[in-house]
Amino acid sequence: MKRKSQNSLLLAVFIPIIILGILAGCGKKEEPIVAPTQINFAVDYQTAMSQAQQKNQKVIIDFYTDWCTWCKRLDTVTFIDSAVIAMSQNIVFAKINAEVDTATARKYSVQGFPTVILLNADGTEIDRIGGYLPPEEFTATIDNYLKGIQTLDYFLKLADSAAGNEVNMRIGEKYADRGMPEKAEGYFSKVIQGDPDNKEGFTIDAIMSIADIKRRAKNYDDAVGEFKKIMEKFPGTEQSVDAELWMAIVHRQKGDTTAAIKAFEEWVKNHPDSPDTSYANQQIEKLKNPPPPDSTTK
Repeated sequence: MKRKSQNSLLLAVFIPIIILGILAGCGKKEEPIVAPTQINFAVDYQTAMSQAQQKNQKVIIDFYTDWCTWCKRLDTVTFIDSAVIAMSQNIVFAKINAEVDTATARKYSVQGFPTVILLNADGTEIDRIGGYLPPEEFTATIDNYLKGIQTLDYFLKLADSAAGNEVNMRIGEKYADRGMPEKAEGYFSKVIQGDPDNKEGFTIDAIMSIADIKRRAKNYDDAVGEFKKIMEKFPGTEQSVDAELWMAIVHRQKGDTTAAIKAFEEWVKNHPDSPDTSYANQQIEKLKNPPPPDSTTK
C-alpha cells in the first residue's frame, strides 16, 4: 500500500509537468515568412528555366527593349505593385532584352514590346500579354491564365461549341501575338464575313488587325488598302481616324516620302485637336528636313 501511494504521488507531480510541456510545444509559433519587397528577376532564359524546374514553378518572362516607353512603365508601375511582387513567391520572373537575346525572342515569336509570356517549367507557352497592363489587370490576367481561362486553348475549345465573332476575334488576336499571321488572318476574316456591318463591334478591329499583319510583313500596298476600307466604310469612327494616320506611317515605312508628307499633312488638317497631332507634325518635319547622314558611315 505504501509503494502504491508513492507511485501515485510521483504521477501527480510529473503528469502536469508533462502536459504543460506538450501544451507549450503545441503553442510555439513558427517564425513568420517575410514577404518580398521587390521582384528578383532572373536575367537570362537558362537561369529562369533552371529555377522553375528546381522549384516546380511557372515562369513569367518580360521581353523588353531599352527604347520601349511602355516597358519602362511596366517596370515603374506594374512590377513594383505589392500584389504583383507577391506573385513572385510562386512564379519565377525573368527579364530578357529582346535585342540582346534575339534567339529566345525568336523562339517565342515576340512581335512587339513589352511582351510578357507565361510558361510552364518545361518552356511551353501558356499564354502571353502583348503590351502594358496596370497592376490589377496584370494580376487578373495571369490568374486567369493559370486557371486556363482566356488562353488560346480556352478560346479554341470554346469555338468548337460556340464560335461567334468575339471568340473568332480573340483567337485571331492570340495567333497574331504569337507571330502566326496566316492563322490570325483566317480568324479575322471569319469575323468580317460574320458581321460585315460591324453590328457587334469587332469587324473594324478585325480589318485593322489584318492591315497591321500586312504592314508587319512589309506588304505596304495591301496594308494601305485595308486602312482605306475602314475609312470608306466606317467614316467618323475612332478606328477610321487611326487608319488615316496609319496610312501616313505606312507610306513613310515604304519609303515614299512625298506620299507620307501629303498624308501626314492631310491628317493634321482633318484632326487639328487630336493628341496625335504633335506626333504627325514631328513626322512631317523629319521627312521634310531629314538629319544629315552620319559622316562616319560609309
